[in-house]
Amino acid sequence: MREKIRLADLTVLYVCLSEEWSSIERRCIADASYFRNIGGTAFILCHEDSLVDSEAEKDDIPRLYFGTHLSGWRSRVNFYFQIQHILQKQQIDIIHSYNYNSLLPLGMILKSLPLVPLVFTYNEILPWKSHTFLDRWFISRTDSIFTFSPNIKELAAEIFPVTGRKIHVTGAGIDFPSKITRSQHLEEKKKIMTFIPRTEEDLKHIRLFVDSIPPLLYHLKSVGFTQKLIFTFLTDISWYTHPSYDGIKRMILERHLEMHISFETRPLASHSFQDCDIFVGLPTAELFSDQDLYALVTQTPVLLPRTSTRQHLVKQGKFGETYHPEDGRELKDKIIKIVTNYSNYLEELNGVELELQEQHHFERYAEELYAHYEKLYTQRLRYTQKNKRLS
Repeated sequence: MREKIRLADLTVLYVCLSEEWSSIERRCIADASYFRNIGGTAFILCHEDSLVDSEAEKDDIPRLYFGTHLSGWRSRVNFYFQIQHILQKQQIDIIHSYNYNSLLPLGMILKSLPLVPLVFTYNEILPWKSHTFLDRWFISRTDSIFTFSPNIKELAAEIFPVTGRKIHVTGAGIDFPSKITRSQHLEEKKKIMTFIPRTEEDLKHIRLFVDSIPPLLYHLKSVGFTQKLIFTFLTDISWYTHPSYDGIKRMILERHLEMHISFETRPLASHSFQDCDIFVGLPTAELFSDQDLYALVTQTPVLLPRTSTRQHLVKQGKFGETYHPEDGRELKDKIIKIVTNYSNYLEELNGVELELQEQHHFERYAEELYAHYEKLYTQRLRYTQKNKRLS
């Protein structure tokens, strides 16, 4: 009988070479924390002084550093030798990557190391490219691709040269409120909230949202709508240190919207959305955004930039609406639609958190993560043992 693999005996290297702080970086930190909490050993390979580095430090997760971006052949050669050194020194059993740019060089390295499984979490919008033969050969070394939804799984099957059985839907692994206690301002006012990432410097999409507010208010007043609307900009760091704060303040002053705008700082978690009446998501470079899901699990109607994944998430208008990310008029019209039909959306959302728990609860995600790690490592171990016997 083969000895059962104990995950607590394994060491996982989490590779996240990013300067951003979005769903995929938060997923990396959470995965490393999950694995460490069951007794395993976790290291994060990141850029020094990046947000991934600082957040991992808060959770006391050991970090290893790579100094440059993977943009040229010289940095990829350096990456190759550094990974080789890490694998030998730290005795890494599994590598889990979160950036497409690191997937190809990791596949190249691991072609000569058949014992180490390679896992990739896919959640970034990639420009279409034709993979060369070598690209396909190296990427095919990937043992498993994790995706957050069935739509992303289908997209991964079209993009990556791996068999469909290697692509899995794991869900997003977010926290859920123990009890829905949202404050629905049905009589006096409604809070319309949007989330601004802490690294957001481009004001283009924020301006589109702000520009939609004056005609929105004018239209609602002209049809006799009496509720007050408060538009809240939410972020998870101090607004005084946020790179977009001064630009947003100028936009508000220029449009005389001071009485309709508020700024709030809260952690990005489900409880932060419980007093939100409508959530408006801004366009991102991600296929799936955890803040969209946080709004839905607190029974909040949503308006999200249109992608196939988000259309599926809102069930084609059942739980909210979508808009073209460049169309301010549609953004305004969809907010009006949700505001004026608010009770219908609330009725549809009643109990939706129970449905979403089956797909995205962090306990369900953790079970998937551990099961895949154990299966992949066991398969690689048996494969190498079989080859040794044959040789």
